[in-house]
Amino acid sequence: MDRRARDLVDSFLNVALDRDEMARLRALQIRDRGFGYDLFGAEKQSLSLGYFFLRWLYLYYFRVESTGHEHIPTGGRCILASNHSGVVPIDAAMIGIDIVRKLEPPRLMRAVVDNFAAAVPFVGLFLQRCGQVIGTRRNFEELLAADEMVGVFPEGAKGTGKPFSHRYQLLRFNVGFIELAIEHKAPIVPVAVTGAEEQAPMLLNLKPIARAIGFPYFPVTPTFPLLGPLGMMPYPAKYYIDYGEPFLFHEEYSAKALEDPHRLRILAGRVRKRIQGMLHKRVKERPGIYF
Repeated sequence: MDRRARDLVDSFLNVALDRDEMARLRALQIRDRGFGYDLFGAEKQSLSLGYFFLRWLYLYYFRVESTGHEHIPTGGRCILASNHSGVVPIDAAMIGIDIVRKLEPPRLMRAVVDNFAAAVPFVGLFLQRCGQVIGTRRNFEELLAADEMVGVFPEGAKGTGKPFSHRYQLLRFNVGFIELAIEHKAPIVPVAVTGAEEQAPMLLNLKPIARAIGFPYFPVTPTFPLLGPLGMMPYPAKYYIDYGEPFLFHEEYSAKALEDPHRLRILAGRVRKRIQGMLHKRVKERPGIYF
């Protein structure tokens, strides 16, 4: 955006949002390099607009409830490690909105997104402007070095492409976030998102079509592709987001642990097991799925 567009956005948001929400958005920090953007392309007005539109989904469509904010560091580097599901990865956005609304003081979560999402026209630029980054190791390292809060989804794109018959069964976690947590001395906060599995029940994955278009999966749901693009609209499942006690692996293990792939796999398994338990508990306790 140019200066005039940014001023228009600021004027609009001052009218559209209440004083508390505006104060929270102003409290979010980006390291402006003098052009209105930070090193990764995040722009304050763009992420504020993203918040404005996504908050409606958060408040009225998914009706998000959350617990455990006391486990999230209020400053300094940290990693939020979450399960991933729902075909369309809206769960990451709901975590980001929740942290802005509920954490004291509010923080910007820099989610590490899959390369395929970043390559989608307009989507990649929108994610960048809203503070999210392409999932390269260098980007991850630079965010931690800058004491940012980084959101990761260790199941990868396969998590959002799970069939409905495997809902709330976590896939094997990648170990890269464990390496970086130890190397950069960052706590890992486990995050369990319940509800996203039911927002778009995937009945079938048409892999030949997915390969042809360069996507990790091509979903068949009760409404897609039957209803065309409209069929990708998520169902109004009620979301629950639970944050667990952080893992401090950097205090338990030295850099020597990075040389042991088996040890890293065990540590990733510990995080996975914690999140799996949080999910089972929430699924058992929730009174319903859509209501």
